[in-house]
Amino acid sequence: FLNSILGSLSSGVIAVDKGGVISHFNAAAEKLLGIPIEQALGRNYEQIILSTTGADYSASKTVATGNEFDSVEKTITCADGRELVVSVSTALLRDETRNFFGAVELFHDLTKIKSLEEEINRVKTLAALGEMAATVAHEVRNPLGGIGGFASLLRRELVGDKEKLRLVDKIITGVDNLNQTVVALLDYTRRDQLSMREISVNELIGETIEFENAGLEEAGSGTELELVSGDRKLKLKCDPHLMRQALLNLLRNGREAMNDKGKIVIRFGGGTVNSGKGAPKAWIEVEDFGEGIPPEEQDKIFRPFFSTKNDRRGSGLGLAVVWKTVHAHGGEISFRSEVNKGSVFRITLPALP
Repeated sequence: FLNSILGSLSSGVIAVDKGGVISHFNAAAEKLLGIPIEQALGRNYEQIILSTTGADYSASKTVATGNEFDSVEKTITCADGRELVVSVSTALLRDETRNFFGAVELFHDLTKIKSLEEEINRVKTLAALGEMAATVAHEVRNPLGGIGGFASLLRRELVGDKEKLRLVDKIITGVDNLNQTVVALLDYTRRDQLSMREISVNELIGETIEFENAGLEEAGSGTELELVSGDRKLKLKCDPHLMRQALLNLLRNGREAMNDKGKIVIRFGGGTVNSGKGAPKAWIEVEDFGEGIPPEEQDKIFRPFFSTKNDRRGSGLGLAVVWKTVHAHGGEISFRSEVNKGSVFRITLPALP
């Protein structure tokens, strides 16, 4: 009966004896850590469970020191190399005479909770920016308009003086860049009014590529777009204009990551979640073969005003706008990236049956 309970838990349970040898390892521990039960039983805890942070919070340490832990956080390196953040509680095991004969460790995965915390932080940031946007529009754009206007008048007075014209042009360019940043901020904080309609994923991507190709040709870019066709019958309900803008942002990021030369591959497809029992989903991938995103910056790329571009191209709001648009449609965006090899961004959206 006890084994049945331990086996049905979604939390990992590991028990060790007085020597730190694993005497129980339930099915959830096997699934979470990727370590077969038969490989764990009878082995020393420290040989099986590798912790990158919080190594002192474990059943083996509880046996060695007598200290019990309650809901502390640590990171475990799993058998496949991935790192798992877990909440751990430990307790001494005692017999009827109160003599201890081992310890038990209970842990559960915090991945979803960490993801929700990040979502909440992004929503808070968006709310704070929304409150600030109106003030910025009034306090910054009006003086910027005045500076730009006077600089244009000054430029007329300096016709023929190339050196001074060059300096005035720098002022006008700086004003334009600041104004674009303010406009981008207002667009980011504005509450989207979605104009939803049914559209095939193939049509949505086709329109986006057609629009982007026109811009590439005009700019003389060496970037090539390649579409890997998926299910042409796949449809979703979305705001085509906003989704097209989100995809164009991803294409622009990919183009800049490759310095306007190379190939960007767009793929799409669909399916269901939970082994075919869940709601239908549509996914769109945009892959570039550029400089990639350093690991230490990957958790920041959807933050407003964060940019990996050293030359300060753009406002740092492109990916933040993509994230906002996708989530407004009830979807998700994820990515994988490797330095000097490129990045793949995947948008997942609810699809029509």
